[in-house]
Amino acid sequence: MNSLFARQGDLDGACAVYSLMMMLMIHKKVNRQELEDRKQAQKATDGGWNSYMRLQDQFLSGLIGLYKDGYCFDQLADELRVCFKKKAKAVVTKAYNKRSSSKEKKELTEKIVETIKAGYPVEIGFTYKNKGGHAVVAIGYCKAIDKLRLFCLDPGFEMPETGFWNAIIDMEYDIHGNAVYSDIHYSKYGVREGTVDEILTIEV
Repeated sequence: MNSLFARQGDLDGACAVYSLMMMLMIHKKVNRQELEDRKQAQKATDGGWNSYMRLQDQFLSGLIGLYKDGYCFDQLADELRVCFKKKAKAVVTKAYNKRSSSKEKKELTEKIVETIKAGYPVEIGFTYKNKGGHAVVAIGYCKAIDKLRLFCLDPGFEMPETGFWNAIIDMEYDIHGNAVYSDIHYSKYGVREGTVDEILTIEV
């Protein structure tokens, strides 16, 4: 699991970018060496400009990867599509959020469960109650009567030696669609209230 885990600070300073790179590695669209080393990225082609080099320039050059205000997932998906536009098997991403697409929370939870149940991760965007937001990768879930518990890879801190995830998000199902900041993010640094308001998937 550590070979797939990217901690914020290893590559750049944006949690959404870290989470996206973990998604790509889990999907086997790119490996860690191709992310960390430009020479390794060049080996993936015949010497021409390739998707892996565009990926480094787009997200890891320090020009965009350190974007202080973070990424909305629509923008993240658009820029990733540009990176892989010339690849035979394109990386197809879809972003869903409650703001621009009027997705109800119930629809987000259903898409999360559907994707993870099929064996694939989901990038989760979380807005905190007080200030700021965060992005993580959900790799597992369990259901309760009133909530969906997500087991996540959080790029904000290290992985435990004997664990498969390092953070948990509890999402209320929000049947009536009017709850605000009803979700909870559990991590090494404590418990924070907020809301899951966007997700990103890589279609297969």
